Amino acid sequence: MQKTVFQANDDGLFLYETVANELALTPGSFNIPYGAFEDAPPAPPAGEWPRRVGDAWVMVADYRTTPLWVVETGASYSIGAVLDGAGGNVSYPGWGPLPDWLTQVEPVPSIPA
Repeated sequence: MQKTVFQANDDGLFLYETVANELALTPGSFNIPYGAFEDAPPAPPAGEWPRRVGDAWVMVADYRTTPLWVVETGASYSIGAVLDGAGGNVSYPGWGPLPDWLTQVEPVPSIPA
């Protein structure tokens, strides 16, 4: 017998549905993979993604596929890149609140006079 479980990554972000197999010597018990949960995450609205926090799924902002730019320089930002800023080294994983040093607004190129 098998049951559907819901796999999360090390940060708790939902990855995919998978199955847990019943233990042959312990009927009714299942071998649930590490990082998987028996309760399904809620369907995410646009711009959010389910994340496991403790015993519950919560929604977090999801910018992993959104183009981002560094506010100070206007440079394109790659998720996870480390930048040396005034406050030290900073990085953004692409989920959670968007830090003040990043924007979704593409800079307008300046036109020489």
